[in-house]
Amino acid sequence: MDDENTTFQGATIAMEEATAEQETPFDRLESRIDTLIEKYEQLVGVHSQCEEKMAGQEARIQELESQLGNSEQQRSEIRTRLDALIDKLGRFA
Repeated sequence: MDDENTTFQGATIAMEEATAEQETPFDRLESRIDTLIEKYEQLVGVHSQCEEKMAGQEARIQELESQLGNSEQQRSEIRTRLDALIDKLGRFA
């Protein structure tokens, strides 16, 4: 076995022929893995930002729901008081 060869996706390259200028299959694999790791790290960052944004939006929703509940309660109280005033006016006339 004089020549050492490597096969990667159907491409056979003699190890002796691989110079510093040529990209070996392992170099391409390493490059792709590095790219995937970078993209993964970016996605983790985006995911974290989305979680923070969602938490803020959920807090805002709870605040708005509380305000809505207070408004509905005030409206109900005002309606009750108006009905009582209308009833008083009706007895006066």
